[in-house]
Amino acid sequence: MRETFRAMLVLVAILFFGAAEFCSGRNTSFSCIEREREALLKFKLCFHDPSHMLSSWKGHDCCEWRGVDCDKNSRYVTSLQLRGSISYQLDWYKQPQLCLMDDVEEVVSSLLKLSYLEHLDLSNNNFSGNLIPPSFGLMKQLRYLNLSNVQFRGRIPNELGNLTRLRVLDLSQYHYEGLKVNDDIQWISHLSSLQRLDMSGVNQSRASSNLFQVLGMLSSLSWLSLSDCSLKSSHLPSHNHLLNFTWLGNIQHFDISENSFHGPIPTFLQNMTSLTFLDMSGVNLSLTSSNLFQVLGMLPSLSWLSLSSCSLKNCHLPSPNHPFNFTLLGNIQHLDLSNNFFQGPIPIFLQNMTSLIFLYLSSNQLNGSIPNSMGQMSKLESIDLFDNQLSGTIPNSIGQLSKLKSIDLFENQLSGSIPGSIGQLSRLKSIDLSENQLSGSIPDSIGQLFKLESIYLFSNQLSGSIPDSIGQLSKLESIYLFSNQLSGSIPDSIGQLSKLKSIYLFENQLSGSIPGSIGQLSKLKNIDLSENQLSRSIPDSIGQLSKLENIDLSENQLSGSIPDSIGQLSKLENIDLSENQLSESIPDSIGLLSKLESIYLSSNQLNGSILDSINQLSKLENIDLSSNQLSGSIPDSIGQFSKLKSLYLSHNQLSGNIPNSIGQLSKLKSIYLSHNQLNGSIPNSIWQLSKLESIDLSSNQFGTRFPKWHQLQETIRLVDLSNASISGPLPENIGHMMPMLWGLYLANNFMNGSIPKSLCNVQTLTALDLSNNMLSGNIPKSLCNSKDLIFLQLSNNMLSGNIPNCWRNDQSFQFIDLSSNNLSDLADNNLTGRIPPCFEKFPIMVNATQLSHDIGNEYWDQDPPVDVLLFRYIEHWDLAPLMEVVKGRYLEYIRITLRLEISIDLSSNNLIGSIPEELIFLKNLHNLNLSWNHLSGNIPEKIGQMENLESLDFSKNSLSGMIPNSMSSLTKLSYLNLSYNNLSGPIPTGYQLQTLEDPTMYAGNPQLCGVPLLKKCSNDTLPPTIANFKGNNEGALKRMWFYIVVMLGFATGFWGVVGTLFFVKNWRYAYFQWMDDVQHWILVVITSKVAQFKKMFNGDQDDQ
Repeated sequence: MRETFRAMLVLVAILFFGAAEFCSGRNTSFSCIEREREALLKFKLCFHDPSHMLSSWKGHDCCEWRGVDCDKNSRYVTSLQLRGSISYQLDWYKQPQLCLMDDVEEVVSSLLKLSYLEHLDLSNNNFSGNLIPPSFGLMKQLRYLNLSNVQFRGRIPNELGNLTRLRVLDLSQYHYEGLKVNDDIQWISHLSSLQRLDMSGVNQSRASSNLFQVLGMLSSLSWLSLSDCSLKSSHLPSHNHLLNFTWLGNIQHFDISENSFHGPIPTFLQNMTSLTFLDMSGVNLSLTSSNLFQVLGMLPSLSWLSLSSCSLKNCHLPSPNHPFNFTLLGNIQHLDLSNNFFQGPIPIFLQNMTSLIFLYLSSNQLNGSIPNSMGQMSKLESIDLFDNQLSGTIPNSIGQLSKLKSIDLFENQLSGSIPGSIGQLSRLKSIDLSENQLSGSIPDSIGQLFKLESIYLFSNQLSGSIPDSIGQLSKLESIYLFSNQLSGSIPDSIGQLSKLKSIYLFENQLSGSIPGSIGQLSKLKNIDLSENQLSRSIPDSIGQLSKLENIDLSENQLSGSIPDSIGQLSKLENIDLSENQLSESIPDSIGLLSKLESIYLSSNQLNGSILDSINQLSKLENIDLSSNQLSGSIPDSIGQFSKLKSLYLSHNQLSGNIPNSIGQLSKLKSIYLSHNQLNGSIPNSIWQLSKLESIDLSSNQFGTRFPKWHQLQETIRLVDLSNASISGPLPENIGHMMPMLWGLYLANNFMNGSIPKSLCNVQTLTALDLSNNMLSGNIPKSLCNSKDLIFLQLSNNMLSGNIPNCWRNDQSFQFIDLSSNNLSDLADNNLTGRIPPCFEKFPIMVNATQLSHDIGNEYWDQDPPVDVLLFRYIEHWDLAPLMEVVKGRYLEYIRITLRLEISIDLSSNNLIGSIPEELIFLKNLHNLNLSWNHLSGNIPEKIGQMENLESLDFSKNSLSGMIPNSMSSLTKLSYLNLSYNNLSGPIPTGYQLQTLEDPTMYAGNPQLCGVPLLKKCSNDTLPPTIANFKGNNEGALKRMWFYIVVMLGFATGFWGVVGTLFFVKNWRYAYFQWMDDVQHWILVVITSKVAQFKKMFNGDQDDQ
C-alpha cells in the first residue's frame, strides 16, 4: 500500500513538472527569439525616430512590434516593413521617418542577426548620404529588398549579386541624386530569381553598353524600371542583337522615361509581346517615323502608355487614311500624350480606343472644338486637355461620361456657357474649367455632383449668382470661383459644406453681407472674399473657424467694428481687412492670435491707439495699419517683434517720439511712418538696422538735423525724409554709407550746404529730390556718375553755376528721362550757361512708343521687388508734391495722377544763348518751359515737328525774328506764351493757333502783328514773299468766285432742260423729233452748199 502511494506521488510529480515544462516550452516557442529581440533593439538605437515609428518596440515579444513579422511556428523574424513617409519641404531632422544617427555598418550588423529575414523594406528613410554597405550581400535569405529613397550615395556594391534568392530589388532614388552603378554590372546577372528590378534615378551613365545583355540573363524578370538613369541611345540593344533578347517577351512593365535617348522609337519594343505598361515620357522621339503607332500596335497586351514630353508632332499620329488597324489600340486604358507639339483638332483615332479610362493631351497646341463623339467614350474616368487652344463650347455630350471622375480643361479658349448636362457626372470628384472665356451662369445642376471635392472655375466671364444648390456638395473641399463677374450674395447654404478647406471668391461683384452660416465651416483653412462689394459687418460667427489660417476680406465695403471673436482663430497666420469702412478700435482679442504672421488693416476708419496687446504676437512679420485714424504714440513694446520685416503706420494721427526700441527690429526691411504728427528726434538706432531697405518718415514734425551714419548701410534702397522739418547739411559721406541707394527724397525741409559729391557717385541712384531747401553751390559734375538717374528735383534752392553738360556724349545718362514720373524741374535756380544740344540722346522723349504708360495700376501679390519699390512708393505714398509750371499754373502730380507726361522746365534761371535746334528731336515731349531766362536768337524753324507738344512757354526772354510758320502744325498745343521777347512779323494762322485767342500770349512784342492782336499786318511791314502771297491770294479768290458763278449757271441751264426731257415723255418725243428735223435741215443745207461750190469751181475752170 505504501509502495502504491509512493508510486502515485512520483506519477503526480512527473505530471506536474511535465505540465510546467510543457507550459514553459509553449511560452518560449510562441515568443520571438531573444537574440533577435536584442538585435532589433540595437537596430532601434541607431536611429532618430521623430515620428515614433518604433515606439511600440518594447516588451518581450518582438513579433508584436510594429513592422515586425515572424514565422508562426519558429517565431524567427522573417519580415521588417519600416517604410517611412518623406516630406521634401522639411529639413531632414524634421522628417516623419527614421533618421540614421549611427554608423550604417551597425545597422547591417544588427540585421545580420536576423538569420531568417526574407523581406526588408527600409524605403523613404534617411541614411544621411552614406554608402550602401557591402555587408548587405551577406543577407542571403532575402527575397525582397527595398532601399528606395533612403539617400544612399556612391556606387552600388557588387556584393549585392550574392543575394541570389532576391525576387524584388528596389534601389530607386526619385528625390536624391548620388547613387551610381559600377562600370562592371555583371553582378546583376547573378540575381537569377529576380522578377522585379527598379533602379530609377540611379546614375548609370558609366554602365557598359551591354547593360541590356546583362539584364537579358534574368529569365524571370517581368518588371523593369530604369527611369531617369542618364542612359543614352548607346545603352539600348541594337537591331542586330534582337535574337539574343528573347527575355524581352516576358517583360510586362517597362519604364525607360526621362533618359537621354534620341532618334526613332526602339525597334526591340515589338519583341515585348507581354508588355502591359510602357512609359517613355521625356524621351526625345522626334526622329521617329510615322510608324510609331504601328509599332505600338504590335503590343497586343498594352494597356498603359505614356509618351509625354517626347517632342512628337502630328506626323507621328495615325491617320484615318493610313492603312492601320485601329483595333490594335483597343486595349489601351491609360494614354498620356501631353506636352508634345500636336496641332489641329483632337485626333479622331481616339474614338476607336473604346477601353480608354485615362486620357491626357495637355500642353499641346490643339485647337478646334471638343468633339461630340467624346461623349461616347463611356469608360473614361479622367480627361486632361489643359493648356491648349481649344475653342467653341463644351459639348452637352460630356454629360454621358457617367464614370468620369476628373475633367481638366484649364487654360484654353472655350466660350459659351457651362452645359447643364454636367450635373449628370455623378462620380465626378474634380472639375477645372478655369482660365477660359466661359460666360453665363453656373448651372444649378452642379449641385447634383455629390462626390465633387474640388471645383475650379476662376478667370472666366461667368455671371449671375452662386447657385444655392452648391450647398448640397457635402464632400467639397475647395472652391475657386475668383476673377469672374459673379454677382448677388453669397448663399447661406455654403455653411453646409462641412469638409470645405479653401474658398476663393475674390475679384467678383458679390454684394450683400457675409453669411453667418460661414461659421459652420469647421475645417476651413483659407478664405478670400476680397475685391467684391460685400457690405455690413463681419459676422461674429467667423470666430468659430478654429482651423482658419488665412483670411482676406480686403477691398470691400464692410463696416462696423472688427469682431472680438476674431481672437478665437488660434491658428490664424494672415489677416487682411484693408480697404473697407471698418471703424472703432482694434480689438484687444487680436493679441490672442499667437501664430499671426501678417496683419493688414490699412485704409479703414479705425481709431484709438496701437494696442499693447498686439505686441504679444511674437511671430508677426508684416504690420500694415496705414491710412486710418489711429492716434497716440507708437508703443515702446514694438521692439519685441523680433521677426518683423515691414511696418506701415503712415497716414494716421500718431504723435510723440519714435521709440528707441524700434532699433531692436533686427529683421526689419521696410518702415513707413509718413503723414503723421511725430516729433522729436529720429532715433539713431533706426539707422543701425542691418537689413533695412526702405524708410519713409516724411510729412512729420521732427525738427531735427539730418542724421549721421556711423556704419555702412548696404541694404538701404530708399530714404524719404521730405517735409519733416529736417535741417542742417547733408553728410559728406552719405554716398559712401548708402552705396546701393535707389531713391533719396528730402524735399520741403531746411537743408543747407552743398550737394555732397559722394551722393553723386552712387551708381544705383535712380531718383533724387532735394527741392525746396536752402542748398547752395554748384550742381556737381559728378552727377554724370549716376548712370541710372531718371528723376532729378532740385528746384527752389540757391544753387548757382552752370548746368552740367558732361552727359553730352553719354547716351546712358537719362537726365530728363523720367519714364515712370516724367517731371524734371530745374526752375527758379541761379543756373547759368547754355542749354546743351544733346536732347536727341534722351530716348524716352524721342521714343513715342512709351507714351501713356501708367505705373499706377501695377499689382504684386506680395511685396514688390526692390527695382519697382521706388515707383510704387511715388504712386501710393504721396511723395512731396512734384511741382511744375505747366499751362500757366502749378499742377501737383501725386497719387493716381502721376503718369508718364514728359516735360522740361528750365524756367527762371540765367540761361543764355539760343534755343538748340536739337530740341525738335523730342517728338514725345508734352510740356516745354524756358521762360524767365536770357535766351536769344530765333525760335527753331522746325519746332512744328514736336507733334505731341501741349504747352509751350518761351516768355520773358530776348528771342527775335519771326514766329515760324511750322508752329501752326502743333495740333495738340493748348497753351502758348511768347510774351515779352523781341519777336516781329505776322503771327502764323491756321490749324491749332486759331483756337488760341488770348492776345496776352504775344504781349511785349511790339513788332508782331495779326490775329489775335489788334495790330494788322500791312504789305509794307511784311516780307516780299508774304506780300506777294497775299496779292496772289486776293486775285485767286476773285477768279475762284467767277468760276463758281459760271458753273452754277451751266448746271442750272443744263439740268433744267435735260431733267424735263427725262421725266416728261411727250416732251422727250417732241425733242427727238425736233432733233431729227434739225439734223435733216443741216444735211440739206450742207448738200446744197457743196453742190453750189462745185458748180462755181467747175465754171471757173471752163472760163479758163
